[in-house]
Amino acid sequence: MYNQIEKNEIENVNRYKDRLSNINKDFDIGLFIYITKKNSLWILLTIILMVLAAFLYLRYTAPIFSSQSIIQIKKSNQANRLLDVEDYYETNDISAELEILQSNIIVERAIKSLPLEVSYYTQGQFLTNEIYSNNPFDVNILWKDSTMGSRKVMIDFVSKEKGTLSWHEGEKIVRQNVHFNQKVELPFAHLVISINNYEHIKNETTAVKPISYFFIINDLQTLVKDVLSRLKIFVVNINAKTVSIAYDDINRIKTKDIVSSVIREFKVYNVEKKKQSSKQILEFLNDQIYNVYEKQRVSEKEIQDFKRENFLPDVDDYSRIMIDRISQLNEAQVDLEVQISLLEEVKKEIDKNGENIDIYKLLPLLIASTYDNSLKQLVDNLNQELIHKQKLLFSNKEDNSLLKELDFQIDIQKKLIVSSINNLLLRFENRSKTLIEKISDLEQDFLNVPEQEIRLVRLKRNYDINEKFYTLLMEKKSEYAISQEGFVSDIEILVRAFTPTSPISPNKKLIFIGFIVAGIIISLIIVIIKYLVHNQITSINEIIKYSQSNVSVLGIIPKYKKDIPVSQLIVNQNPKSLIAESFRSIRTNLQFITSKKGPKLMAVTSTVSGEGKTFIAINLGGIIAYSGKKVIILDLDMRKPKIHLGFNTENTRGMSTLLIEKDTIENCIHHSKQENLDFITAGPVPPNPSELIINGELEKIIATLKETYDLIIVDNPPVGIVTDGIAVIKEADYPLYIFRSEYSKKNFVQNVDRLITENKIKNLAVILNGVDSKKRGYGYGYGYGYGYGYGYGYGYGYYDENDKAETGWRKYLKRSKK
Repeated sequence: MYNQIEKNEIENVNRYKDRLSNINKDFDIGLFIYITKKNSLWILLTIILMVLAAFLYLRYTAPIFSSQSIIQIKKSNQANRLLDVEDYYETNDISAELEILQSNIIVERAIKSLPLEVSYYTQGQFLTNEIYSNNPFDVNILWKDSTMGSRKVMIDFVSKEKGTLSWHEGEKIVRQNVHFNQKVELPFAHLVISINNYEHIKNETTAVKPISYFFIINDLQTLVKDVLSRLKIFVVNINAKTVSIAYDDINRIKTKDIVSSVIREFKVYNVEKKKQSSKQILEFLNDQIYNVYEKQRVSEKEIQDFKRENFLPDVDDYSRIMIDRISQLNEAQVDLEVQISLLEEVKKEIDKNGENIDIYKLLPLLIASTYDNSLKQLVDNLNQELIHKQKLLFSNKEDNSLLKELDFQIDIQKKLIVSSINNLLLRFENRSKTLIEKISDLEQDFLNVPEQEIRLVRLKRNYDINEKFYTLLMEKKSEYAISQEGFVSDIEILVRAFTPTSPISPNKKLIFIGFIVAGIIISLIIVIIKYLVHNQITSINEIIKYSQSNVSVLGIIPKYKKDIPVSQLIVNQNPKSLIAESFRSIRTNLQFITSKKGPKLMAVTSTVSGEGKTFIAINLGGIIAYSGKKVIILDLDMRKPKIHLGFNTENTRGMSTLLIEKDTIENCIHHSKQENLDFITAGPVPPNPSELIINGELEKIIATLKETYDLIIVDNPPVGIVTDGIAVIKEADYPLYIFRSEYSKKNFVQNVDRLITENKIKNLAVILNGVDSKKRGYGYGYGYGYGYGYGYGYGYGYYDENDKAETGWRKYLKRSKK
């Protein structure tokens, strides 16, 4: 089965190759060039029309301007570096910064900082232009319906004080008269319109090509989407962290303002986020300081009250030694309790807030602590994950897969932190128990010391714990306060936005090239279509190509450029003309058709009427008569006779009357103005021309004429329509078949093959009539196959003696029309 499929595929490929080979074989480059030249005027007109279309496109297409700025995102906060707190709320991830830069938040803030609540426009006959600066009038919005979206309002200026507003309500146009510089209440907005330059407005609205004005009350979110769609942000150099920001618009000033505003708001937002994180930390520190301060104040009051109540004297030397040893152990215990307290605070914060934990509240408790590096690393990782999540939220929804994965990582980090804290707490608590036991042992040795002094030592220990905790918190507060004052933006502007002077679109050069190429392609398509549907014979090459027989070519006759109403003798008018030379060439080639001596019979036919057989019969007879031979032409086309028209004589008697033996040959012969050239017209049109031709009288007439004439030329009826003349063609010494260039169909060649193969007509030769002598290079040069011939290029100055050669555009137009 698979072998059969493979075999079928191979056969399909081979058939495809054969089709390609046939296409290449059948393609006639000469015909293609000929058709191209023939339609050269239309090709030129098509290209000119496309150039005109390009001009109109450029004329009525609003130009697009672009303004660009390049920024560098770097970390330059010296205060944070000195305090080693930078890493907890800053990131080096440039992709996260790009997400913020092109987020709705930044663009919305940028739009709000610019005069974009209302957009102003002029409407011409074809173009609409936005007025961004130097408005001739201003619209101040006092209130607008938040649900209305964007609303277009036309404005007509009646005078400097009043005008008319109009807008669409469904399919209806609503109008309202208004006074300028006064509050106007519309169904969707309350506003005040003020005039800045009424003279300019008047001149523009009353000009020869007047313009009208309208304004659009913009919807903020729609405007944000529009700006984002035209805002182009990309990384220039990832290592240098440089970013390009560009904006495209039809108003060049607006492009610069939007780029500058976006960068400005991005810088402000960058500093605000840093200060916001630091502010959260300071708020937490203040809360903790207040609580510790209250505890310290209570401890201090307890010590003072205890001393006052017990009138304690100074401690003796022994007691002082014991107290110093206990104090040293107490200091170590205080340090442990501070660390335990901090860890318990962190754990409590995590347990209380769960997934909503604020990492910034934990930072002051963990930074610069004596904990091992593992906990610090875990907190660092958690901080980076939270920052990453915060920045992803700017451009993604909460159900995004990236955010879900990030939440999973954050949850793991939190669990690891809690586990690490529990381990540290267990370690610190064990050390604390050891210290407490040592302190208890010393206190047992200190039994000789009065009980009041022991209680005083314990009170001082509580006071020292709170004091040390308070001092630590104050140090942290000072550090973050300094860092907050040292915040600067990470954004450095390397290339400032500029007001563009030339548009980026449309590109005039590319537009013209594109339209011209389109014109050439369209012209080529037209030529290809004409080539594919072309069905007329245009050269001798095609006759030979489409013939299945060994057809002989006798010659070609160029097109006679003067208009003649009927076929007539013209070779005697200008013997040196190109057409006369063509007939001489055919006369010469006739000697190679037959070697028979004595009078000859020539039969001329074609496929259909209009191919020029009568014209060739008359002029070939005339050119042969020039050589001194006696020639007579018989008009046997009795259905549509033309010989009498060519010689401008009557047709009252002729071949039809001869064939019915009504007239004698002598009475029917007419003498032309050309010496040695006579003719017999067809006579009255008979009802049965076929029967007349085959009744036997024609042979007698021809035999009689051969006694007087050297050549008898028979103008036969077209064999493609009727078969009347086939019998004569069979008996002819010179059977000639006429084709007409750009008139005869290609399938007419089959008639020649039929005459040769089926009717056994020997020596049948073809003549191509009506060839345009100006169409050089397309198969018009020929050796005619009889051992001798002429290769005609027909471009060597042959024309009628009384005519001048046409040159310049007149000749070009005439050739194109043909």
